[in-house]
Amino acid sequence: MLKLEAATIVVASQSMKELERILDLWSAAQSAGEPVVLATVVKTRGSSYRLPGARLLLTKSGQRAGSVSGGCLEDDLVKKAWWLTENGPIIRRYDTTADGEISEGGFGLGCNGIIYVRLERVAPGQPSALDTIREVRSHRRPVTIEHVLDDQEVWLETINPAPRLLVFGAGDDAVPLTEFARNLGWEVWVLDGRAHYARRQKFPNANEVIVRSSPGLAPIDPWTVAVLMSHSYAQDLEVLRELSSHPLPYLGALGPAKRTAQLLIDAGLDAARPTSLHAPMGLDIGADGPEQVALAVIAEIQAVLNHRGGGALNNRAGSIHARAADDPDAEKFQVRSIVCA
Repeated sequence: MLKLEAATIVVASQSMKELERILDLWSAAQSAGEPVVLATVVKTRGSSYRLPGARLLLTKSGQRAGSVSGGCLEDDLVKKAWWLTENGPIIRRYDTTADGEISEGGFGLGCNGIIYVRLERVAPGQPSALDTIREVRSHRRPVTIEHVLDDQEVWLETINPAPRLLVFGAGDDAVPLTEFARNLGWEVWVLDGRAHYARRQKFPNANEVIVRSSPGLAPIDPWTVAVLMSHSYAQDLEVLRELSSHPLPYLGALGPAKRTAQLLIDAGLDAARPTSLHAPMGLDIGADGPEQVALAVIAEIQAVLNHRGGGALNNRAGSIHARAADDPDAEKFQVRSIVCA
């Protein structure tokens, strides 16, 4: 029979930007006909800097992307990954507890936990988890990967698409917001009804820059979030009406609460305010100016996606990592341990 252990972690343990770098390096290695070693954290016990799902890619020529720790385990993996995988994939155990083998080994982790890292060589053209991750990013469909630890334990990892941020408004204050989001590896669409605002030259790193002439121009899926910041009451009203029928995990509106209250009334939503609406949007960090406002908004979106309140970490009891136990509604984002008995 199968015994399903309590879920302990969320899946998005590797940042989307890290995954972009890993995929870019993997593509370059493939083009050069160069093998790689893929290191993946598959299990942790106690405290650890990274959670299961964190990855590190090493090339034969010495390049690397991603991480599986705070930088302490990487040097050991660079030195040993190739000979450790001579006979196939292995799982390497790092014990950072006070009595563990790493406490006196010069790693200096100070994490007081145990980390299990799966190492596997990937030759050019050989199928791997990297193919799956690329498919998730390209087609925006979640997948589950099975990691076999041994004959009695299997970890299932669900990988979701990157957040897609729809920025309705292409004013100057939208520029740092899109840059912050892209630096996190998010997909970013900028939409505005004014052609002289929605210009590619103004948003060179956005995935799409669209002159919005009618509703329905932006694709919306379960990983889509949106912000209203056009500074045009008419545009914001039209978009609010359109988005109100979609269950977005996050919908933000720039401007004072009084303006949003009037928007809701005029949109016929004052009696049924969208539960995901944050207005004024952003965390309360005393933001002033486009860059600080962008920081506050991106931080709030990240907190919502991770089912967090956005408070100070020193006020948090227990683990600082996002855990399934924090939110009973996070079931679909969990990695579980399945123990065969």
